[in-house]
Amino acid sequence: MRKRILLASALVGAAVCALAAPAWAHVTVDPSSAPRGGTVKLSFLAPNEEQSAKMTELRISMPTPPETPIPTVSVEAKPGWTVQVTTLKLAKPLVTDDGTVNDVVSQIDWKAKTGPDAIAPQQFGEFTIDADGLPDTGTQVVFKAIQTYSNGDKVRWIDPVTPGGPEADHPTPILELTNPASGSTPTTSVSGNGATTASGSTSTKDNSARALGVVALVLGAVALLFATGALMRKRRA
Repeated sequence: MRKRILLASALVGAAVCALAAPAWAHVTVDPSSAPRGGTVKLSFLAPNEEQSAKMTELRISMPTPPETPIPTVSVEAKPGWTVQVTTLKLAKPLVTDDGTVNDVVSQIDWKAKTGPDAIAPQQFGEFTIDADGLPDTGTQVVFKAIQTYSNGDKVRWIDPVTPGGPEADHPTPILELTNPASGSTPTTSVSGNGATTASGSTSTKDNSARALGVVALVLGAVALLFATGALMRKRRA
């Protein structure tokens, strides 16, 4: 009986690993979502799916026209790897809060300096950028990735992902865009007597303080009742 249980557990574990393997092999972006128009630190997670070769290079293509480009992109240094950033001159400059942007990053190419620095089988690499100025409209930002291995193999993560369609063999890394959080920035207004009042996060703090005060009063009343009851029982005794 015990052998059957162990065999069944092994089969279940093998099935789970088999089902999880395709998802693990994908090049993905973390976090998977971010607010529109914001700034976010993005990490491209690239697993090594080869059995006997190391991953020596990762190339990420950024969105460029006709897609909405990201105005400012900076790359985090990765020990043991070099990075080459390619820019594209825009036919129509972008106007941002920080000024006019004429050139945007179109491609980022990381390469391992030596063999020991490359990503070994059953491991993954994390390649990080800072993206300032996500699109204000749309539902997602689509990237493309190409992995290169020490044996010369290249895996191109460039297949488009169609909602409701068949699963892509090599899907593109996608960042989903969400609505900006509301109520996080206090707003001010002037009352009739000229006093300035704040709303937003300030009102939230006030409500929290009032709630804590009510809880404290209730706990104090309960403690007083218990003390009064104990004193009365002591006198009766």
